[in-house]
Amino acid sequence: MSAAKEKVAFADLEPLICDADNMVDVLMDLVERHFGLVPDGRNYVLTQTEGTRLFFVASTAAAMSMKAKKAYYEAVEGNAS
Repeated sequence: MSAAKEKVAFADLEPLICDADNMVDVLMDLVERHFGLVPDGRNYVLTQTEGTRLFFVASTAAAMSMKAKKAYYEAVEGNAS
């Protein structure tokens, strides 16, 4: 890492955490909508669009969560020194 890189402050974490929380909320809404009820048959059925959207939201939520976690630890290390 370069010395010119800005340190992340705790105050900078709020938007990352809120974005990750909002994405998880969207993910849970999709999961509840599609998997909250037992299907008539033996399998849950999603359209290709629904499956693609669900995968996108889950991937984005995971990426946002990892980004927030990384920023948190950078802020902790920055404030400890």
